[in-house]
Amino acid sequence: MGVIQQAVILAAGRGSRLQGLSKDVTKAMLPVLGKPIMVRVMDRCLEAGIKRFVVVIGEQEGGLASYLSHSWYPHTEVKYVLQISPTGSADALALATKQIEGDFLVLAADTLPLPDHIPALLKKFEETKADMVVSVTPASPAEIQLSAEATIEGDWVTKLVEKPENPVGNQLAFMTYAAKKEFLGQLNKLAFSKRGEKELVSAIQNWIEAGAKVAYQSAPQRYHFMKDADLYKISKAYLDEGRDAHILSELPGSVTIIPPVRIDPGVVVGQKAKIGPYVYLESGSSVGEGATVMESLVLRNSVIPKGEVCKRQMVSRTNRISI
Repeated sequence: MGVIQQAVILAAGRGSRLQGLSKDVTKAMLPVLGKPIMVRVMDRCLEAGIKRFVVVIGEQEGGLASYLSHSWYPHTEVKYVLQISPTGSADALALATKQIEGDFLVLAADTLPLPDHIPALLKKFEETKADMVVSVTPASPAEIQLSAEATIEGDWVTKLVEKPENPVGNQLAFMTYAAKKEFLGQLNKLAFSKRGEKELVSAIQNWIEAGAKVAYQSAPQRYHFMKDADLYKISKAYLDEGRDAHILSELPGSVTIIPPVRIDPGVVVGQKAKIGPYVYLESGSSVGEGATVMESLVLRNSVIPKGEVCKRQMVSRTNRISI
């Protein structure tokens, strides 16, 4: 059993809706093979032995709280904290302080680490006895400009910069951190940035300057949901993992399936349709007779008409996006 037993998931940031995909579902609730993306983040923690969670949600995330209360694992503990105004990740974590017991993980609801990353992060935290371990991955300057840059010297992070205008290296820091509880004391010292937010990266940098030892755990990549097409990339990666590539609706015998695919319960597929590869059909969707769907996501209550060829599309009830 590891030292860290609790994870804080931040799900109340700006832009929690992606209008391109749906006007009805918040970003954290968009599905990755049958589960909301944020629940996939929590699954990664659960697989690493974490069973206690604090979830910071916004006013629009009632559906997420309902899902976790009724559809997730009964042997886990989930507490909720409401962040009414989206004033930044550090402010969100500060609101959760009273619910945090001991050292902890902190993750963003829209950033999915690879399956083995959290166990490696926890191991690094225990072995180095660091005050914090941050996650880094190689990235282009353009990607780093949208996230954060880590400067590394030997085994340690010497500097973190939020959304740098001119990155000097190639290490992007992403929000999957392991931290000692003492870090929480940095949050009430933090000033608002020019963007009107209190940012965790700035709090970590202040802690480094105060003498904290911050290590890092490298990952070859992570999945970050920033734009609509990222939902397909994440779903495709999960299909490749194979654990959730299932057909859970009854289909006519004339339907052709080309794996990998995921078909939720409650999906209607017409005679002689062709599904796959890399297709996810969410509950409530339908595919007409003789239609072909490949390399696509068809979300809840969406319809692929009879005879249509749907390739590299994300289809919602209100919109279609080419990928």
